Amino acid sequence: MRQKAVVMIESSTTGRLFHAAAKRLGCLPVLLSEDAGKYRDLDPSDVVTVFANTRSIEAVAEVCGRLRRTFEVEAILSSSGAYAAVAAGACRVFGLAGADPDAISRCQNKFEQRTQLKAAGLATPSYKSVTTPRDAAEFAAAVGLPVIVKPVVGSGSMGVRLCENLSEVRAQTSHLLRAADFASSPGVLVEEYIDGPEFSIETVGRIVIGITAKHLGPRPFFVEVGHDFPARLPARVKKQVTFAVMTAIDALGLHWGPAHSEFRLGPKGPVIIEINPRLAGDFIPELVKLAYGIDLVEETIKLALGRPVNLTARANQCAGIRFLNPDRDGVLRWHCDPARARAVEGIIEVEIHAPEGSPILRRGDFRDRIAHVIAATPRSDHTITALEQALALLDARIAERRDR
Repeated sequence: MRQKAVVMIESSTTGRLFHAAAKRLGCLPVLLSEDAGKYRDLDPSDVVTVFANTRSIEAVAEVCGRLRRTFEVEAILSSSGAYAAVAAGACRVFGLAGADPDAISRCQNKFEQRTQLKAAGLATPSYKSVTTPRDAAEFAAAVGLPVIVKPVVGSGSMGVRLCENLSEVRAQTSHLLRAADFASSPGVLVEEYIDGPEFSIETVGRIVIGITAKHLGPRPFFVEVGHDFPARLPARVKKQVTFAVMTAIDALGLHWGPAHSEFRLGPKGPVIIEINPRLAGDFIPELVKLAYGIDLVEETIKLALGRPVNLTARANQCAGIRFLNPDRDGVLRWHCDPARARAVEGIIEVEIHAPEGSPILRRGDFRDRIAHVIAATPRSDHTITALEQALALLDARIAERRDR
């Protein structure tokens, strides 16, 4: 009998969790990647890596066809939202369980997604897709400053910036139109800034798992520096948000698999910022597991394998994560013992991302993080206190860089 395999297209912060879950379910994890060496936490003993052009459904299907000569390929998926449409398309080629690739593609285009949500009668920020700095400035002036300028297609807060004046709008638009990192984006989205706390709601199909409170770093960027799960919100607000997100999922055709929907509580109520047709990143699935006992990664793989899933909460804890980001560029110097942070009551995990001597060049997105701490306790205030205490013990100092 041939070994069963789960094919993963590229990876993300939750990629290693997918590999481990596939093994627990009796399947060999196979990673398709254009460059597997870019994943710092990838253990070669945990996963078989195969080179593939992961931007192409046809190329992925061709590689999977070859793999099927050796393995029983029972699922194709990705932990990264950037490759969700490719994974869904490859599933369709082989008749495997998966999302609608056309719905995924439309959803990943932030302009098309906004248009669909607006047509469904949902509250969204005012927005416009532009291809010149002049058009961006004209719309910003009309809608009112500040505005958010970001790529039409993108993830991880990359290229997202709050612009306070028209000069910043023109400069950011020009940057996004020229930068290689955003070459695949079909333009720039300028949108109204909704002032208010930010949250996300985690769903699988039409099943709501819970709501996550998000903590953002300083302006002008939107770097997420922490999450709390479950969020403390009034029942009335939870009901409003749940109704809005379910309406959005129906409008976008995202009826299969996990989704990570971001919203803000603005002056007039909840406003959907965007729907991501994937499982949440940033260790949120680990927070859900600590708080509710639901392993979203494993249940997602079960769904892809066509096996029964169990999304019922089996615990009642409060979990959180905080990321440590540098406040300046330079060279990283650690002046602490992480063991002290790990010893704080309630702390589950302390991880250093960047070693001593690492060059620091901030980009204003998730790549700036140099460490994180995770905690779980029966009470949200106790969890937050543990996170703050542990993070304070991670003494990172940025020295001036002296290039020779």
